[in-house]
Amino acid sequence: MSEMLVLCPFALDSGLLSEAARLSGGNLRALVPEGKGVMAGEYGASHIVTLAAGEIPEEGEFAAFLAENIRAWGSGMILAPATVRMRNLMPMLAWHLKAGLTADCSALRLEDGRLLQTRPAFGNSLMADIRTLSDIQMATVRPGTFRPSKCPAPSPAIETLTYVPAGRVKLLGFAPFSEGKPLSQAEIIVAGGMGVGSREGFAKLERLAQKLGAGLGASRTAVAAGFAPYSCQVGMTGVTVCPKLYLAFGISGAVQHLAGMSGSGTVVAVNQDPKAPIFDYADYGIVGDWEVIADQLLEEENL
Repeated sequence: MSEMLVLCPFALDSGLLSEAARLSGGNLRALVPEGKGVMAGEYGASHIVTLAAGEIPEEGEFAAFLAENIRAWGSGMILAPATVRMRNLMPMLAWHLKAGLTADCSALRLEDGRLLQTRPAFGNSLMADIRTLSDIQMATVRPGTFRPSKCPAPSPAIETLTYVPAGRVKLLGFAPFSEGKPLSQAEIIVAGGMGVGSREGFAKLERLAQKLGAGLGASRTAVAAGFAPYSCQVGMTGVTVCPKLYLAFGISGAVQHLAGMSGSGTVVAVNQDPKAPIFDYADYGIVGDWEVIADQLLEEENL
């Protein structure tokens, strides 16, 4: 199997590195920001390239620079987190390398030494397995899809790659849309669906989330109904998460929502419909009124 490469030039994605280390059997190269080399080794990278660069103002020029180095490295599989900037950079890089690119994957596996990529298709109504036929295979994976797991590489090699942009473009600023800890990094998530029924219902779930030190999540339909803001939306059209505990209140379990939280550790579902698909994926299921259960948890003093 050819070398696997994980590109994290702007921020290290430890979950993606962990999964790539598992898939590659340790034959993993990682490009990470300067100062993150040791951490990349802790998550399984055997050959680490730290990027010495200031601001990267324009992805097109940077993509050409990366393509030249990747050809020299001989990497056959290239993975990257599907962040805002990497979603812009990866198609340009794929063009330079004449490689097939699958975006927003929710799962990865190897078959006969080739990468098989899973992602939603047909309006998120089903999951498709995709195999690119080009010599170099490329994929982006939503942050939060894979849970970080330390698997230190023995004596990883570390080198530095210096990038100096031509200076034709100046980056004035780049800031996240929301403040605070991203939902994708929450270890506990309290999520609600259409079954919650109102903004008032979500206000109660938000109080429960605050009590548990959790993030607040929502299904796409709940967000569309105006019960919760888009920043709370979990699923392939929102945020992909992998918390240790996922509490689902009034969520039916649509394919696109399940794809966004399938990496969760323990899933507890509360729904009045005993046939709701969410129960097929839950570790613990409660058939009943979500509000009764939420009230009991709010009243519990030992949480």
